[in-house]
Amino acid sequence: MGSQFWNTLFFSGIGGLATLVGAYLLYFSEEWAKKNSVFFLSFSGGVVLTIAFTHLLPEAMEINQNVLGVVLFTLIGYYVLEHTIAIHTCSEGDCHVHHIGIPAFVGFGLHSIVDGIQIGVGFEVGYTVGVATAVAIFLHQLPVGITLSALLRQAGFSKARSVFMRWVVSLAIPLGAVVSYFFMKGMGTNTLGLFLAFGAGSFIYFGASHLLPETHKNTSRANIVLVLAGVALVYIMVYLKGGS
Repeated sequence: MGSQFWNTLFFSGIGGLATLVGAYLLYFSEEWAKKNSVFFLSFSGGVVLTIAFTHLLPEAMEINQNVLGVVLFTLIGYYVLEHTIAIHTCSEGDCHVHHIGIPAFVGFGLHSIVDGIQIGVGFEVGYTVGVATAVAIFLHQLPVGITLSALLRQAGFSKARSVFMRWVVSLAIPLGAVVSYFFMKGMGTNTLGLFLAFGAGSFIYFGASHLLPETHKNTSRANIVLVLAGVALVYIMVYLKGGS
């Protein structure tokens, strides 16, 4: 196996770890996790949107100019999917879908597989794009882990079953990344551009419809600082790597 495979596996594993970190934050320090989750959302919102517009979408359009329709389709598709199964990232006190333990598990599991695929696609394009995608996924998986734990606990699952389900959702990220690594090898550049556009649409959707809107429920100006810090982080990463 080459370095691309090991990079894909390593960084997707870190992405999966974020789900567990978020889950166990709620388990071991519920009050702290609930109080500070909005700051995770602010920072990750800045990172996710910046990576979508400065990495994924420009790379996709450079490879394939007919990708904006894929971005739109992704946005609409996620909207329909989430309103069908009523799953979204939110703090526990504001969720009204706690009764759907199994659908939440399935939905977040599929979401994690897609995240893994996006990491695999990113590394197929280049190391910097792959790392940037993995960082964005790591940051937005933290609140996902917190939400998943809250939903499973509210659904009344036993501790052992909840732990098992959290691990499955976490491992789905490296699984998706490894599968995409082998799948992408025989794929043409035009198709690769479509997958990058799908990733950009996913990041735009979750950043604009879930992450940043949740921060409006907290009036702390620290949210603004953290959003801008997330934006700055992406540009610093690019600078340190000498460009995209």
